[in-house]
Amino acid sequence: MQKKLILFFVTLLTSMGVKAQNYQCLSLPNQEQLSSNQVLFLMEDSEGYLWYATEGGGVCRDDGRQVDVFRSDAKHPDLLGSNNVSCLAEASGRYIIIGTFHGAYVLDKRDYSIHRIMEVDDKRVDDIIVTANGHWWMTANKKIYDFSPTGKLLGSYPVSDKFVSRLFEDKHGHIWFTEWNGGLWRLPLPNDIVAYPVNLWTLEAAPSVIVGIPHSDDLWIGTIGKGIVRYHADDGSFSLEPETSNEVCIDMLLEADGLHLWLNTPSGLQCYAVDGQSLKRVLLEDASIESVSSFHCLSRDHQGRLLVANSNGACFAIDPTHQRSWFSGQVFTKNVADSVRTTRNLSTRPTALAISKTGELWFSTGKDIRQMKETEEIVPLPDTKDVSAMTFSIDGSLWLGTIFGQLYRYKDGKLMADDYASNEYGDGITALSTDTMGRLVIVHDRYVRLYDTTRHTLRQQSREADGVYCIELQETAPNSRWSQPERDVIVERMPHWLTSWWMWCVYVFIIVSIVLLAIYSYVLRRQRNRFLAMMKTSAKETTDESVEEPSLLQSEIDPFLQKAIEQIEKNLDNNQYSVEEIGRDLCISRMTFYRKIQSLTGQSPTEFIRTIRLRRAAEMLREGRLSVTEVSFAAGFSSVSYFSRCFRTMYGVPPTQFIGLRNFTPDNSAKKVHVSTQSSG
Repeated sequence: MQKKLILFFVTLLTSMGVKAQNYQCLSLPNQEQLSSNQVLFLMEDSEGYLWYATEGGGVCRDDGRQVDVFRSDAKHPDLLGSNNVSCLAEASGRYIIIGTFHGAYVLDKRDYSIHRIMEVDDKRVDDIIVTANGHWWMTANKKIYDFSPTGKLLGSYPVSDKFVSRLFEDKHGHIWFTEWNGGLWRLPLPNDIVAYPVNLWTLEAAPSVIVGIPHSDDLWIGTIGKGIVRYHADDGSFSLEPETSNEVCIDMLLEADGLHLWLNTPSGLQCYAVDGQSLKRVLLEDASIESVSSFHCLSRDHQGRLLVANSNGACFAIDPTHQRSWFSGQVFTKNVADSVRTTRNLSTRPTALAISKTGELWFSTGKDIRQMKETEEIVPLPDTKDVSAMTFSIDGSLWLGTIFGQLYRYKDGKLMADDYASNEYGDGITALSTDTMGRLVIVHDRYVRLYDTTRHTLRQQSREADGVYCIELQETAPNSRWSQPERDVIVERMPHWLTSWWMWCVYVFIIVSIVLLAIYSYVLRRQRNRFLAMMKTSAKETTDESVEEPSLLQSEIDPFLQKAIEQIEKNLDNNQYSVEEIGRDLCISRMTFYRKIQSLTGQSPTEFIRTIRLRRAAEMLREGRLSVTEVSFAAGFSSVSYFSRCFRTMYGVPPTQFIGLRNFTPDNSAKKVHVSTQSSG
């Protein structure tokens, strides 16, 4: 048992990368799960989650696999009022501030509880910003509210008789705001000379949004009908940016590198290059970007991509980094399939697709598998239905997965079913991919399978649990994922608990347990050897009856042990005398008897009883009056052969050679002494 425990702990311990600009419009993968197709605002928080503000659908959180919805319902009628959410902001990495058509709310990400901000009137909240000092600023009902980083109201300002639309913090910490069809204001701080905000606007067109200019105190101000206007901080004057003509500016966003300014207009998105102190229009290679128009605000994710929702309810990320097959590895949605059909000029919407090493596109129509040859479609597999996923393996094989969990392999013109990796329960295959080791990754709704096609081994891991194999989506923050999968994104890693902080506690516990177990085993072994030596010594020849000094057994043995020995010797010839009976005779429980015997002798109770029987048998053999068979039965052994084996194990010689042995010592063995087999009488 001790060896097995040691082996278990050791096993557990050891187990343990100005010309036309190449931007891409990427469809966000989980938008079909949104509770409303009217998205007014979207942002990414510090943990990498996407948050959507919807009209009528409440607040939605996208973790890369599913969309969770926070909204009023029959059980929680007042959670978010009418579920019309206008804007969002994150504060302190802990709070999500929610602006609705009827007041403001705070969501605490520690327990995802939602609380109403009572100080804000029951009116529409139009904008929320979190300033550099952590304060929350929001505008509602012709007022501007200032909250501390913990959510305490510090002040409210009835600034004008018009509704405030947008807020902005400049480099010096001043708060700017625009009015609906009104002016441009700057809210003074305590160290300002002006005691009340002054309308700085001098133009006819209404300002809509404000952006700071890099390396300058000047501002760019979007207008309704006059394009972008530059505010000169040195003299307070305004000048028009000629490149923006008469655009209606819904929103503006400066890229993280400060080299491009994005303008959202009713007709679509526009991009301007920041050339020194002026703006120049940039042509976009992807014409679909210009057709994307949003209701409200543009925002950025942690990778610098623009996040925007258009008037058709679709959400996009504008990728300015590099050209790529953005649908590669992505679970198909309707929007993705339609986009592929349009860009590739396919005859029908594909249900799955894969690209070969030579760059040829293979796709499924749901009824057959087709291959694009330049501008011509050929049908190599005419009767292949219900295909939901496709991929090419390293050896050039085309793998097909169906909505019923079946897996097929197409190579050298032959289509073969792979019964080994097909799902016997009929769970549909949602995606197929190959990792860098050539293994096939089979993705289902609830779990992932890793299939080694050469060794024919199959491993499975639930997608909801941490484990060895899991899907890694594109990282937008450390340990945070939401975007579409990349190719070769199935990674092999240890479970999360092996990399968490309490991993070290587990290791320390295992090491300490092994050390204590080793010490305990050493003590028991030493105690057992000492007890056996005592038993052998007590069985020595007793020919000198005149020696009256107490025996070693009587002088050194524990009183409890002496009583146990006496009880065993009283029932010596009873081979049915069990541990339960001796415990009952000593008036103790079986467990108590077990613990005391093991601590005193290092033996289990069964070994202890056998040792006493063998000691008494050795004494009877020395007397020479009984045969080996008679001694075995007199000592309580039911079998002579079993008695002989046990005796030889303890004394080193068989019982037949022990008879009449006068000079036996505990260390004697059959090889060291000459044993006479004749009786000494």
